[in-house]
Amino acid sequence: MQVSYQWLKEYIDPGMSAEELAEKMTLSGIEVGTVEKFGPELSGVVVGQVLKLEPHPGRDNLTLVEAGVGKKVFSIVCGARNMKVGDKVAVATPGSKLPGPRLIEEAILYGVKSSGMLCSAQEIGLELGAEDEILILENDAPLGEPVDRLLGFDDEILYLELTPNRSDCLGMINVAYEVAALTGNEVKLPPANPPEVTKSVEDAAKIRVDDQLLCPRYTARVIENIKIKRSPLWLQMKLLKAGIRPISNIVDITNYIMWEFGQPLHAFDLQHINEREIIVRRAGDDEELITLDGVKRKLDSDVLVIADGSVPVGLAGVMGGEDTEITDKTTEVLVEAAAFDPTNIRRTARRFTLPSEASQRFERGVDHETVMIAQNRAALLISQIVGGDVLKGVIDVNYSKAIPKKVNVSPKRINKVLGMEIARDEIINILNRLRFQIRENEELIEVIVPLRRPDITLEEDIIEEVARLYGYDKIPISLPSGELIENRESEKERLKSQLKNILTACGFYECISYSFINPVNLVRLRLSDKDKRMQTIPVQNPFSEEQASMRTTIIPGLLKAIQHNINHRELNQLLFEIGSVYEAKELPLKDLPFERVKICMAATGVVPEPNWIAPSREADFFMVKGVLEKVLNRLQIDNVEYKAESEPFTHPTRSAKIIIDGKLLGFIGQIHPEVAGIWDLTQPVTVCEIDFDLLAEKANIVPRVEPVPRYPAVIRDLALVVPRDITALKLETVMKEAGGVILTKVKLFDLYEGKQIPEGKRSLAYSLTFRREETTLTDAEVNDRLEDIKNALFSLGAVLRA
Repeated sequence: MQVSYQWLKEYIDPGMSAEELAEKMTLSGIEVGTVEKFGPELSGVVVGQVLKLEPHPGRDNLTLVEAGVGKKVFSIVCGARNMKVGDKVAVATPGSKLPGPRLIEEAILYGVKSSGMLCSAQEIGLELGAEDEILILENDAPLGEPVDRLLGFDDEILYLELTPNRSDCLGMINVAYEVAALTGNEVKLPPANPPEVTKSVEDAAKIRVDDQLLCPRYTARVIENIKIKRSPLWLQMKLLKAGIRPISNIVDITNYIMWEFGQPLHAFDLQHINEREIIVRRAGDDEELITLDGVKRKLDSDVLVIADGSVPVGLAGVMGGEDTEITDKTTEVLVEAAAFDPTNIRRTARRFTLPSEASQRFERGVDHETVMIAQNRAALLISQIVGGDVLKGVIDVNYSKAIPKKVNVSPKRINKVLGMEIARDEIINILNRLRFQIRENEELIEVIVPLRRPDITLEEDIIEEVARLYGYDKIPISLPSGELIENRESEKERLKSQLKNILTACGFYECISYSFINPVNLVRLRLSDKDKRMQTIPVQNPFSEEQASMRTTIIPGLLKAIQHNINHRELNQLLFEIGSVYEAKELPLKDLPFERVKICMAATGVVPEPNWIAPSREADFFMVKGVLEKVLNRLQIDNVEYKAESEPFTHPTRSAKIIIDGKLLGFIGQIHPEVAGIWDLTQPVTVCEIDFDLLAEKANIVPRVEPVPRYPAVIRDLALVVPRDITALKLETVMKEAGGVILTKVKLFDLYEGKQIPEGKRSLAYSLTFRREETTLTDAEVNDRLEDIKNALFSLGAVLRA
């Protein structure tokens, strides 16, 4: 919002300079980004009068002009022809400087001496008229007056950087109210009482509003017998200072009123309104409108339009139509001042990419009371500037229910919130300066907020107004006080963080999938109807079928991620997710479901990524099992058993249940080839899902530190041939029991099945580490314990491999 300081002073005397006012406004919450001088520096350009015009003796396209500047007369050669004797013009006398910079000196032009130059608007830095037109000044301009002073080049422009809630300051009058609140000075409102003829406006036009919600108020006036021409220079200058390009007298007046009151107006050429009727309605599907920018717009019922008896003639609150545009032939106009629904205007402007000063104001909401004031003010200016006949009355279709808000505020609460003591009389004084009506009682103050301030709705808004006008800089500086509360992560949250660190260190990437799934994906896992994981909780209003139920397992989410990545040629994947699954006590749901946290891993391809220095291996069952064992070892969890048993969706011989102290921790297994085909998985995938709560119950997240052994270890290798039905876990358990405390480590380093091994058996080779913490072991002690181990293994049916 550009605010001309000289224009502002027509409504209120700030009693300070523009820079001081800008600082005061900024400190009160209305930020002024910058203050800039309006016009460029001019030197030697003064008001002159055309005394005589003669043709140039040597050039048909040039004119000899005698221009009087007070007692001096300058003979000037000029190429423009739009001036006449008696016109006041801008004369650049010899030695003057124009923007550019450009120095004006006496010169001989085609044999004739020219002493200076008559200036166009562009030549003195104004975007008015054409380059080949001399700037014609007002008739009452005093001769010899510096042109920059006459046109207000020394005016200062305040650039307001308004927040969305302060749309009221998009009008000069409301900016004046803001200045009045800061200074206590009075606001002088401009007159708005146009002279009217006896003919009634109802005889010239009809108005109908079909959608009362999108247009709560619509007013119209008709002015006849007008003549379209350029606006007087003072009006053009004010628009330039507001950043608006002057067009014609009628259009300029509507823009002037918009800047003055913050109320957009629009003028229609009434001769081109069919049946002389305005209808405010929603557009019909496939209706079209050519807007003022010459673009054909396809409309539908989401768009509010201004229509005549047959077709749309404007996008309500956004842009008018080409057919009813004000032109040089216009002789009667219908002036519209209305209030439209902000949301609808915002959508229409965004949809057609038509942001404008008008739509910006309608989007933020206009004061429904100001609609009529702005309408009458526009009619007055048209009668004064354009002439013509203002028909009697205003057509006012008013469905508005807007009433001033009443907000109760307590002085005690104001002081408590601000942390300072402001006297009750001072609070009342501030509210009076804001032009708020107040009613007092013992405890509370009832504040009646004018409609021009839609941002004031709560007691806190009143508190903010008091604070900013009293002065934010007066609020004492104090440190916040409060009780310090220790904020630590819970044990389970710390465990989650540790699990993520371990898995990422093992090369896995965390994945986050939706908690909602398509129940069909559970069928694709070949789960039976009796499986509790099939008892999903339906979502009442799902976004799509893919999110129709709450998940009972994380497996489908990770399989979808792997499938997506494989389709994009990411073949080597290690993914994990720690998330919740939801189990219903009964369906339909009556109580809140059980929310259980699961840890899920999925692996496919090879690890590590193929490279020149280290060989890759398949990310298979044993690789995932190794990662799981790494996790259990870091969490100091022992007594874990792997029981060969498959899930409906896993390979029958490459799957296992994970048991810990007799409780089911989870499962691990390769996806069954048939299920992999259903999921379009073109390579083997191994998954693992375990219960986080049981893991947390057994885990010890406190790091365990052991001293470096003081005494050497004794390592012996033992190769056995055992029946296939004896698991490696069983053998390790027997060896540890027979080895006693000095057997500190049992490690399987070889598995062999071949021609040398009998059918139904396999060869397992172990490395056994013996150590005593107190002394060095002797060979005899190790041999004795090794014999005990062999005897225990022999009892299982194992034999030593030769």
